[in-house]
Formats: sequence, C-alpha cells, structure tokens
Amino acid sequence: MAVLTAIANDYGYEHVFAKQLEAQLSPGDVVVAISASGNSPNVLNAIEYANARGATTIGLTGFDGGRLAKMVRHAVHVPTERGEYGPVEDAHMVLDHLVGGYVIHFCRRESEINV
Repeated sequence: MAVLTAIANDYGYEHVFAKQLEAQLSPGDVVVAISASGNSPNVLNAIEYANARGATTIGLTGFDGGRLAKMVRHAVHVPTERGEYGPVEDAHMVLDHLVGGYVIHFCRRESEINV
C-alpha cells in the first residue's frame, strides 16, 4: 500500500502499476490486467509498458472490452451491458481462483520433485 500511495503522490494514480513494473518486469514475464471497462488509465499504461518490454500480457475485461481487450496479447472477455459489474466480476473471480489453485498445485509438485 505504501508503494501504491507513494507512486500516486509523486507521479499520479495513472502510473501506479507501470512504475511498479519498471522496477520488477523482465522480458518473458506474464502481466495480467483486470478491468471491467477495459479503459482504466492505470491499467492501460501498465500494459503498454509491459508490451513494449516483451512481456506476455493477458487482459480480463467486461462490457465491450474497451481499449484493454485490443492491447493485450490474450484477452478473456465477459461480454455484458455497460455497468453490469456483477457478472463480470464473478467470472473474473472464478478465473482468479482456478489460476491460483493451479499455481499452488504446480508449486507444491515442484517442491516435492526437488526435495
């Protein structure tokens, strides 16, 4: 939280994610962006930065997908009427849980193999 508020204070809220990527991103990394509207400037700036540096970008969007759906290399789009956040957020949450569960399972298997 301290990093987010410091970046927002010094550079503006629209740079809170891109500035963090500047410090952490390596080519080949995967960056996942989640935005129901697909038009959040802070998310779009981060994806623009990540794409320019060779990251694989994935976007989870809703409504009409906005600019984000067009910017990412892979889009998971939940088409809904503008303003219908519930179905979009629910679908995104299911994906979050599935991916999180897979990562935990994969990491456990890797640690057992490397023991």
